[in-house]
Amino acid sequence: MRTLFRVGAIIFYKGKLVIEKMKKKGKEYYVLPGGGVEGDETIYDAVKREIQEELGVEIIKFRLVYIKELSLENGNRGAEFYFYVEEYKGIPKKGFDPEKTKESTLEAVDLIKIEDLKNYTFYPIELIEILKEDKERDFKEIKHLGLHSYP
Repeated sequence: MRTLFRVGAIIFYKGKLVIEKMKKKGKEYYVLPGGGVEGDETIYDAVKREIQEELGVEIIKFRLVYIKELSLENGNRGAEFYFYVEEYKGIPKKGFDPEKTKESTLEAVDLIKIEDLKNYTFYPIELIEILKEDKERDFKEIKHLGLHSYP
């Protein structure tokens, strides 16, 4: 059985949400910064590494706020872990994605008003409706986003 773990970061800069513009097979979409957990890496180490690579910032204070379970092909499973980044050093900007075998590419880093998420092709779509209210409540609890097919 194959298991896939991914991490994502909810980061705000000057009051705006940091999102990444991705391209796959000619189609553009947006995601939170993050990526796959490698080898013996923890999810906490993975989110720090991914954010350093993709945004060039160092995460100082962060906490788990969402978990999404994944149903993969051939009965395999996975999970995505989303962290709210409360404190970091640096200014978010487009870095690099060292994963050469990916079908998708990191095109840009954008800053948007959280209420504008609905105007984007954004993943995970489950966050579009709940992210603003959860931020207003300071992400007071960890939420389970359910079991979903991936990709």
